[in-house]
Amino acid sequence: LDTTAVTAFPNFLLLPSGKSYKTTYLFEGVATCKAKINEFRDEEEIRKTSSLSSDQNAAVAKNAEKDERRSRTIVTSNNKQRILSVVRKRQPVKEQPAQIVPVSGFNVVLTHVTADFDSLASAVGLAKLWSLNKEAKKEEENKKGRNNFDSQSHVPTFVVLPRGAHPAVQRFLNLHKHLFPIRSLKSLPSDLSGLNRLGLVDAQRRDRVGPAENLLGKAKRVTIVDHHVDSASDIPEATDYVVDKVGSVSTLICERLQDAKIVLTEAEATLLALGIHADTGSLSYDSTTPRDAKALAWLLASGASQAAISEHAQASLSQEQQGVLTQALLNTNATKIHGVTISTALLKADGFINGLATVTKDALELSSSEVFLLGLVYRPRSGGSRRSKKQLKANAAQLPASLLSNAISSDDTHTTAKAWTSGKEALNRLRLQAAFDRCDTDCSGYLEEVEITTALSNSGTILANDIVSNMLKMYDKDEDGRINFDEFVALANDAKAWQEEQDRTGKGSQCSLIVIGRSKAGVNLKNVRLSHIMERYGGGGHPKAASTTVRLTNETEAARVMQTMVDELIETGLSKQPCVGDFMTAPVLSAQPHMTEKQVEHLFTTHDVRALPVVNDKNDVVGLVTYKEVAAAQQRLWNKQQKQLRQKQQHDAKKQVDGSSQQVIPEKKLGSALKGWMKQHVTMIPASMTMAEVEAVLLENDVGCVPVVQDGTTQLVGMVTRTDLLRQHRYYPSLW
Repeated sequence: LDTTAVTAFPNFLLLPSGKSYKTTYLFEGVATCKAKINEFRDEEEIRKTSSLSSDQNAAVAKNAEKDERRSRTIVTSNNKQRILSVVRKRQPVKEQPAQIVPVSGFNVVLTHVTADFDSLASAVGLAKLWSLNKEAKKEEENKKGRNNFDSQSHVPTFVVLPRGAHPAVQRFLNLHKHLFPIRSLKSLPSDLSGLNRLGLVDAQRRDRVGPAENLLGKAKRVTIVDHHVDSASDIPEATDYVVDKVGSVSTLICERLQDAKIVLTEAEATLLALGIHADTGSLSYDSTTPRDAKALAWLLASGASQAAISEHAQASLSQEQQGVLTQALLNTNATKIHGVTISTALLKADGFINGLATVTKDALELSSSEVFLLGLVYRPRSGGSRRSKKQLKANAAQLPASLLSNAISSDDTHTTAKAWTSGKEALNRLRLQAAFDRCDTDCSGYLEEVEITTALSNSGTILANDIVSNMLKMYDKDEDGRINFDEFVALANDAKAWQEEQDRTGKGSQCSLIVIGRSKAGVNLKNVRLSHIMERYGGGGHPKAASTTVRLTNETEAARVMQTMVDELIETGLSKQPCVGDFMTAPVLSAQPHMTEKQVEHLFTTHDVRALPVVNDKNDVVGLVTYKEVAAAQQRLWNKQQKQLRQKQQHDAKKQVDGSSQQVIPEKKLGSALKGWMKQHVTMIPASMTMAEVEAVLLENDVGCVPVVQDGTTQLVGMVTRTDLLRQHRYYPSLW
């Protein structure tokens, strides 16, 4: 009976036995109520047991024994019985009790700011490790060997998200939050003297915990669990520092849970599985280890819901995020260095936009880039999501800055000089007229909402849907649903006044820049460490996925920060691609055009090769021969030999029948020169060609090897094969 669902208003509680239990006990407290109900339940069980006959009791015992045997899986092999696994009962999904954080003693596990699935899952898992089970005793923590970071604690443990979560994680929590011991940072007692343990997962820097940084100095014991082995910690309060090279922190927690034989609920197993999926790309990232796969398999066996995983592992873009992705692709600047395409997109928005990591990941794929940096300049919104009239006017006042950008081209110099003769005001109206005309795409003399939105999009500015419409309502004096030039001038004057006020109060240009970086894996990107670049600006992450937030005094600094990141990426992460001459097979065996089938076959079998270049006396490449041509030539030679043998047999038979001496048929030379059946139209590559270009040649021509010649000549210097390229990719250690 769930006593939390019982109120004090009903007169009686009905028990299975039909007895009534007065609600007066409810006023004695929940604990007394539960105790009384348990007494009635015990009496009911005793009554049922005593009413059974001896045969029925035997049947009950037999069924219990059968259930115990069913919990084991036994396989007979070579007349021996081997227990493969013992299936433990899974804990049912149950709601976490509404427990108030006690002042006397409690533990806290922190995620990093904007928690992802791996950070949240590992935090919940560590809280599970620290939770006290029924058999644990308070003094166990002081025993030898039990003082590890994952040892159980005698006080309750709560998970705290310092500053929100990713949209996909938040969507998951909307349905599952009540199943985990999650509390807000504000719900913790103001007196933190009772903070026993503090855990930090998937992070090891102070700036990654945001407003929860003050907890670090209050805890008696601080535990850091992370998998970023290249990152350095700046938390001297840490007493336990656990960092291991795996694809996900959830993997480390799962291994501890499995060793401790702790049974997970289905929701807990699902969350931990989502953590591994998120940080390993569903076991596809190059940082994935066999331990991640084993942990994921254990979670699936522990009851993780594959239906929930398939729904939440792949995040879908919201309408706002789709708009950001569109603007990012429209405003992408790409450059190719050492065969690697680096793309950047710098956007502006009226507030922070959630889910930029997913947007950057999709932009990386859709732009055909190897590295993508997405920057968003924004001013933090105040007063919640609801905008006041003053805030709407401030947002509207920022529009002309975007609309006026590059309004006058270089060929307008004469017009500009002419405007100066009429004064500064005339020049200002000229610039506004140029901006107005550029936005007025239908040349109607009015700006409609669609035209303004399009102009802002082209400048890389992202605004909420109601900004432009509210601006129209504010400045559309004649209420015709559009803005004429005079109304546009009034808007610009308000923008100027707003900017002057902001400059006077010191708030004018302060804004934030968030940069999200994503990189693909590849031999040319093995030195790319986006996390190192972001750490210089107070951010962090993984080598191929990182982010940071930079406080700017002026939004014009954003472009400089982005360019500095790109320059550092090129300098430290992108090395010159190896040329074919650096890894080709050389010196290489070659064949001569005059060789016969048997001679060429001898070369193939002796040296165990699949293809040979054919060169003349001057070492110029004149052809290529592969095992296919050799096999075809051998078949033709055999056919000729068989034909010659039949002719000889017919001649000998006719000679015996006639009894006359006939002229002996001379034997013909059956072998043919290699130049008659080799590949003559051969693709050759220069030794200076890059590795990426060679792969494209092999793919286009569907060949397994290509002769390498000296630049500008046909002189053979080597051969490049598929194995040479695989060795450069370093996929398989056996080929290194």
